[in-house]
Amino acid sequence: MDYDSVFTGCTGYITYDGQGHMGVQITPKGYKDYNTNKNLDSLTNTELKELIKLYQSNWVYFASYKITGNTIEHLRLSATEPKNWGTTLTRDFDFKGDTLILTAYEIVNGKKSRLFWG
Repeated sequence: MDYDSVFTGCTGYITYDGQGHMGVQITPKGYKDYNTNKNLDSLTNTELKELIKLYQSNWVYFASYKITGNTIEHLRLSATEPKNWGTTLTRDFDFKGDTLILTAYEIVNGKKSRLFWG
């Protein structure tokens, strides 16, 4: 299986509390520099679509988690994308030194994604 990351160039943070809860935020390159001070009523249809795509690219959720062997399941309790509430993501995990590597089960463009957290 080929591996790729839909998160290349992104930045973020992931935390596990050791008691079954976690949170993650992944934002694309340039996200923090986007000018959101514009009045929504002044935006064109194209600009509104761009803004929606930007907000959808900000990947945030809070979840309960369960570890079985080298697999972790995130049961999303809340998320920036409402359709993701109550859904489960499954990841294989590994450690290389102090870096956590999560491998997604979802296939995107024929490839799995790996996320490196160090």
